[in-house]
Amino acid sequence: MAISSIYLAEEALSLPPQQREQLAKLLMQSLQDDGRSDDEIRTAFRTRLSDLKSGKDSGMDFEAVFAETL
Repeated sequence: MAISSIYLAEEALSLPPQQREQLAKLLMQSLQDDGRSDDEIRTAFRTRLSDLKSGKDSGMDFEAVFAETL
């Protein structure tokens, strides 16, 4: 396991139980196949990142992201 992965795991494990549960659900959802090709996913990520960098999309805070996963 890489150093950054160990750090990430330690950070995740330090979250309160409810936030760890929400994170686990989010991670499990990320494993589900959404039917898009790798190229389609890359394009969507690039578009999203561009929108975030330009301010066109302000993004979401931690609580808002996890509120949507429940």
